[in-house]
Amino acid sequence: MRYFFTARLWAALGMLLGASALVFATLLLVNGGSSASSSGSRVIDVVAAVTTTEFGDGWQISDGRSVGDATLSLDDGRTLHIVDGTPGEVTCELPTIPYSCVIVADTLGSGVLWFALVPSDSSNGKEILTLPALVDMLQGGDLGVLSNGWVVPLATPTVRNCDTETTSLRDFINKFPDGNAIALLNLYQDQITEVVCTGP
Repeated sequence: MRYFFTARLWAALGMLLGASALVFATLLLVNGGSSASSSGSRVIDVVAAVTTTEFGDGWQISDGRSVGDATLSLDDGRTLHIVDGTPGEVTCELPTIPYSCVIVADTLGSGVLWFALVPSDSSNGKEILTLPALVDMLQGGDLGVLSNGWVVPLATPTVRNCDTETTSLRDFINKFPDGNAIALLNLYQDQITEVVCTGP
């Protein structure tokens, strides 16, 4: 038993604990920071039409963060809680009217890391959300990067809709940069199913 209390053993245990803490901190940084890279991108893992909203007294966005709490009921049956101080943005003007807004969020478990409450499409608000141009792909084409920095799942295949012929989705991205195309996200599938060119 005397050997258990030697300084050399305690030093070894201390180094092991220190290394474990370093690995744990690195994992937290990678997992927590993966949703917002140094380029400001956001990995979007929740996209849904909002059916009902419950805002706390004085709820608003101030300096890019929510003031007060909010609870959103989504058309897929989920409930999303946005707590005071959550980074986000709101461009939807009628958030209390069912299906007038779509929530786009970066989450970790049940917690919302970042969100955007955007207006739904006027003609297909329950099915389609029109997004900015696709500018890149990640993970072998499973994820698409939009011109606004959002990283969103891509359908396989993603339909290319344009009079100009393209040989692949990569070719489409190269031929139609930001401002010359839009991406259509299917709210039932939670992924981009179609890209459409809007310019030459």
